Amino acid sequence: MKELAQVLCDEARKRSCSFADVRLQESEGTSILVQDGRADKVSASKRHGAGLRVLVDGAWGFATTNRLEKRTLLAALEQAVSLARGSKEYVADPGAVAQVPPTCGEEHTSIKKDPRRVSIREKAAKIRQFEESALKAAGQKIVNSVLSYGDSVVQEIIANTSGTLVERHTVRTSVSATMTALEGELRQTDHERKAQISGFELLEEISPEEFSIRAAHKATQLLSAKPAPAGSFPVVFHPSITGLLVHEALGHNAEADHVWTGESILEGKLGEKIASALVTIVDDPTISNSYGSYKYDSEGTPSQRCILIEKGVLKGFLHSLETASKFGTSPNGSARAQNYAYCPVVRMSNTFMEPGPAAFEEIVKPIERGIFLDHGQWGYVFVERGQYTCHAGSGRMIEHGRLGEPLRDVSVAGLTLETLKDIEAISSDFEMDMPGHCGKAGQGVPVNTGGPYVRVKSLIVGGQSGD
Repeated sequence: MKELAQVLCDEARKRSCSFADVRLQESEGTSILVQDGRADKVSASKRHGAGLRVLVDGAWGFATTNRLEKRTLLAALEQAVSLARGSKEYVADPGAVAQVPPTCGEEHTSIKKDPRRVSIREKAAKIRQFEESALKAAGQKIVNSVLSYGDSVVQEIIANTSGTLVERHTVRTSVSATMTALEGELRQTDHERKAQISGFELLEEISPEEFSIRAAHKATQLLSAKPAPAGSFPVVFHPSITGLLVHEALGHNAEADHVWTGESILEGKLGEKIASALVTIVDDPTISNSYGSYKYDSEGTPSQRCILIEKGVLKGFLHSLETASKFGTSPNGSARAQNYAYCPVVRMSNTFMEPGPAAFEEIVKPIERGIFLDHGQWGYVFVERGQYTCHAGSGRMIEHGRLGEPLRDVSVAGLTLETLKDIEAISSDFEMDMPGHCGKAGQGVPVNTGGPYVRVKSLIVGGQSGD
């Protein structure tokens, strides 16, 4: 595939492309869904193909093919060039790429147990063990159990007309458990997920107690929890909620394509203080084995640790080759594509808030009446307005500096910059264990997020008024 990639780059130069890149990819994987004791869905897939992107007179063209043959690839290149030439008169903002030295290198995942060497039967049996352990531990209140497993092995060649030639071999494995408990008419659900750059050994290293049993116990415990009160309260975030805030509220705004097109609240604020001096936020794809990590991005640029906010000051954005050119800076390896059929776009990787000096007890102690949000589940951000919502599966009241009664279904909403400025304390404890897939531009890529415990002066809490 390396020779094919280089031939395509040579052909692109002959066609007067100012820039072109090609990604040749082969992938395979399996997925298993076990529900209520049944293996509902089992699938295995193999696919291969190529994505070819060209820049001609400031216009981009992109074409794909699922056949890795020279003749077909050259036809796709012709199609990409034709698309670029046909659209250039409609381009209001001409494309460009940063001029950087070519990169040549390899990326290989180190694993103990190749998932391709493990049978579907063995994988399904392991998932069933997790389910059986949870149901045995939690009893009759669990009325629905859903466990899913997935693995992927991806081999990719990335080359461009600047001389970059990168080979990537990546293995990712994930498993999740969703447990639903019922009492009367009240139904509560909890979810646990484990995922990393790893082989099948991930499942062999997870105990049911820290995974499926934990989800089942939390679901049943939520049946006796009270709904969260509604109103404005001082709040304390569990690291998973801090991760949601960092990813949803700040991270998407720090993606340079949003900034360039005027869709980010961070536009024009580089170098300004936008958060509490306690706050440092980082995006780092170099962390060993974390689900969002990689050595090279989908443009072949080496990954690097990027400081987005340092002691409250906005320090930088996440960049692709194109946005780096627009901003007159260097790319930092943040262009990612779901697979060969998609163009790379600016994306986060492992995004987190750095820990601070405080103990958890110190963070809670000053609060007379507030709310502790635990176990982050989902978040949403309106990037242009800086509005966000974070939802926690559970929480606790805080009364007179102590954790009080359990709560369920707790959501908070706010404005990103106001919340970042209202952070009053950050713990020395740190967790980053929220692996998942982030969606943008119609495609999803692996990410991870987390941080320390954080106290925010005041936030709007969604719940039941009058409680």
